[in-house]
Amino acid sequence: MTHACSRRRGKKPVIGLIRPTLAVLLFLLSSLVSSENLEAKGPQKELPMLVTVNDLAEQPGEYDGHRVVVTGRIQSMEIQRGRRGSEYLILVLEDDSAESSVNVKPVKIFSPTLPKLQEGDPALVQGVYHKEGRQGGRPWEHFVDAEVILRN
Repeated sequence: MTHACSRRRGKKPVIGLIRPTLAVLLFLLSSLVSSENLEAKGPQKELPMLVTVNDLAEQPGEYDGHRVVVTGRIQSMEIQRGRRGSEYLILVLEDDSAESSVNVKPVKIFSPTLPKLQEGDPALVQGVYHKEGRQGGRPWEHFVDAEVILRN
């Protein structure tokens, strides 16, 4: 009775040749690939610019599409529902600096999470400022898509 795996006289089995060949191929492949190429590289985030609510109101084009850190006082908070049913929070952040003019246009802050803040609290917001864009399936103007919202 002859088995397919039995040895023939004077010849090495095929399985015995595959392992050394794979080891050599893996060694060659690993030497070609440097560790720099294996690192996960995402797009670099730009450093945020420190701005006031007044800066955003006076020069919206300068900050449009850029990451910003803006501070102010929460004028209002409202939970909204998007067109697809997901909820998000809209904060209205007003300028609370002493040198601000009386009629500074507040900025809207959009957040998918509810921060532990209340109306009237000072807040620090980091995110991307948009002169105009869409949030929750609706067009908006003068808003920040928040990454982080903290009590200031």
